[in-house]
Amino acid sequence: MLLLRNVVASTAMLLAISTLAWAADKVSGSITLKTTVGAVKYVFLVRGPDEMNAGKTLLRIYLSSADIGAKIKACKTLHCADATLEDGAMVDFSDAHHLNYSLKLNGQRTQYSGATNGEAFTLATHTADHLVGKLHIDDRAADGAKIDADFDLTLANTFTAAR
Repeated sequence: MLLLRNVVASTAMLLAISTLAWAADKVSGSITLKTTVGAVKYVFLVRGPDEMNAGKTLLRIYLSSADIGAKIKACKTLHCADATLEDGAMVDFSDAHHLNYSLKLNGQRTQYSGATNGEAFTLATHTADHLVGKLHIDDRAADGAKIDADFDLTLANTFTAAR
């Protein structure tokens, strides 16, 4: 009985610590496509395979109006994590020259995909599992999206498979 109580207590402590780690991630910002505007309230960072550059990995930032953290954490593939986003944007971050981004707004009724480069990011902290900084993408001149966000985020999940 004592062993069971220790296991339960240890599990509860780990859950509390992981919840605190999730709460540490901070974001503010907005996503605009034409007349549709979405508020960014949650941010998540994952690592996974870069489908455009075989053998390389990338970081993907999810900017969302809803808390999709538990769904992302439960995923086994990067594609699964992508599917959790219904209102927000996904932006790739790596040392590649071409960085993809896509957005889904209004319950996925409004969608757009584009590309940017590393100049869209202004980072104050850049470690393997922690990014702090700003993101600014403005493709409105090409009838595209505008994404502005200030963030402080830690790695939520690592995927070994894209699909």
